[in-house]
Amino acid sequence: MLSAAALSAGLTGCGGGADGEPGSSPSAASQQCAQSGNCPPSGPTTNDPVAALCPASLDYGTVYTGGSGAGEFVKMQFDTSAGTYRIQLIESPIPKAPGSIQPTRAGVTLEGTFTHPDRPLPTPAQNNCAFQLKTVTASDGASQAIIDPANPPIVFVGNGVAGGGIPGATISFDGILGLGAIPAKTYPVYPVLAFAQTETDFGKVAGSYNLVGYHIVPSGGSLVPDQNFAPAPRTATETLNADGTCTGTGGAACVSTGQPWKLRALNDGAFESNNDNRTHRYPYFYKQSGMNPSDQSSPAKGVLVVGKLEGKLVPLLIRVGYAIADLATFNIVIDDESGLALLAPNVRTTNVALNGSYIGSGSDLKYVSSIIHDNIVALVDPQDASLRPLGGFQMDLTQNTPGFVTTVDNSGQTGQLITTGPAFAHLYGAPANPTFRVSVVASR
Repeated sequence: MLSAAALSAGLTGCGGGADGEPGSSPSAASQQCAQSGNCPPSGPTTNDPVAALCPASLDYGTVYTGGSGAGEFVKMQFDTSAGTYRIQLIESPIPKAPGSIQPTRAGVTLEGTFTHPDRPLPTPAQNNCAFQLKTVTASDGASQAIIDPANPPIVFVGNGVAGGGIPGATISFDGILGLGAIPAKTYPVYPVLAFAQTETDFGKVAGSYNLVGYHIVPSGGSLVPDQNFAPAPRTATETLNADGTCTGTGGAACVSTGQPWKLRALNDGAFESNNDNRTHRYPYFYKQSGMNPSDQSSPAKGVLVVGKLEGKLVPLLIRVGYAIADLATFNIVIDDESGLALLAPNVRTTNVALNGSYIGSGSDLKYVSSIIHDNIVALVDPQDASLRPLGGFQMDLTQNTPGFVTTVDNSGQTGQLITTGPAFAHLYGAPANPTFRVSVVASR
């Protein structure tokens, strides 16, 4: 949701120029064209009409379908006249109450009010497309849903897409006979991405994809973990087949697919890879699982939402983890790894496809605008009117694996980026604590 002025400011902060190639001089270009005699005609400047950043108004007739970084399958609705919202948590591994692991807030609807952000965005047009959630009530009257004024959930709405953050939760568990205790950790928001239109014909989705994803494992994958809330990042290249199955590269097992993908029974705009017959558990990213590797009984599942945006398909993959500890029935399952991944075509990308401004949120729980020009990316706080860059990185578009773009920031931290065109996922930083961010186009 950043203007051309923001683009120029971001590029200046990254050492690039807004005219010509990065670092080029407009005056030098003028001298060159004068010498060659091919300068373009000059005259009064005309401004083309600026496309609207988001719908002029919304009501509950528009439903955004997607996922949260907590591993939740969600639907979001907004009524701009009433200033109210509705978030359906259709699938969720998040416990209803701190200190427990079951039941979860799956099936719960969150409702409340919103305003435009307390910290306004740089322009009125941008601010009109940002909704800060102010109050929340859970439909069951019990499920936790945090709104922290110091780090509030904000949803940035565009044409056909909505992303940002939704109410968070506190995760903790006392353990089983002293084992498997999880210390309390509060997430004030959970990152979210959702689409107004989704594709439900898997034949149109089938193809070769790159995957970049990030999960969190509260249990650390063990009853005696060396790290609670362990990050589980993953990259891969896989082929989704028209029958819903998946083929890994070089015979490797797929991390995107367990049982073949099928439309969800409720016909709610997504595909599901479940394990209802308890024969093939859903894959995990982490180095280990809390379950016996030979145990295939976990009901953890995958939900695949394929957004339709700018004429492109944007597959968003949700892992809905599962955990239970019922000593009365000896039903103990630890498969609590949950999170998101983005899929993008396994084809070479270019700076032309990437150029533009984007907005998104990530595992660092921050809202960030990314301004891309050629191979330079400036990162900006969308609520900072000064547009002072928070940092940035450069992209190497060589792509040893088509579609995987290597990145490096000023501190030397490397990463990988994939893009569908209207959306990109970026995973970067130290392997022990990386940052994962999904951003969608705001303007070109």
